[in-house]
Amino acid sequence: MGNIADLGRRAGAMHSALDKLRAMIVLGELSPGEQIRQQDMADALGVSRVPLREAMNLLADQGLLVHHRHSGYFVARRPAGGVTQIRRMLYLLENELIATLGWPEGEQLEHLRKLNSEVAAAVSGGDLQRVSESNRAFHLTLYRLSPHTLVHQEVERLWARLDPVFSAKMTRPEYTQRMVEEHLMIIQALDQRDRAELRRVIDQHRYGQGPVPTLLPPDAPGD
Repeated sequence: MGNIADLGRRAGAMHSALDKLRAMIVLGELSPGEQIRQQDMADALGVSRVPLREAMNLLADQGLLVHHRHSGYFVARRPAGGVTQIRRMLYLLENELIATLGWPEGEQLEHLRKLNSEVAAAVSGGDLQRVSESNRAFHLTLYRLSPHTLVHQEVERLWARLDPVFSAKMTRPEYTQRMVEEHLMIIQALDQRDRAELRRVIDQHRYGQGPVPTLLPPDAPGD
């Protein structure tokens, strides 16, 4: 029992460090290229260095951190054109998930409604970190309705890399209010099992009146 309890505490410390460190990156408290001083960060987050390293390894896998073997962990820099490339990949992969998702049953629909209520509560409370986390949970739960688990895992990794971009949008009240309303439209399309309407609403939700992302020419200026 003691070992199980120890494993539970260690997993809890790792997830706490993961959430807090991701939030620091997403909210701009840590700058691109900045080195993570492990002991200082462990002290600041109230964890030991072991769960901190586990959290940093996960963030490195997601592309938010970069690990250099002899010098440590650094906040990832975005390459020229990087945001456009990631948005294009997300567009293609998310469309595959939307085309293949299975229609949710009552409990699954209710879970999506609950997640959107959490988004709305975070918006009302002005808690940008919770808005970002709840919005991500809504979309990734939606995409898990597809049987293509490897595609879903890649979408989740790409979402993590775009977190700073998404969070910047969430500082605009008109955007967050529309986000909650469009989530309800997505749920309605799911409930009615109308895939054409689902595609339309999700495209509106992702890009508004803007263009669908395409790749820049190799010599075009980056983001």
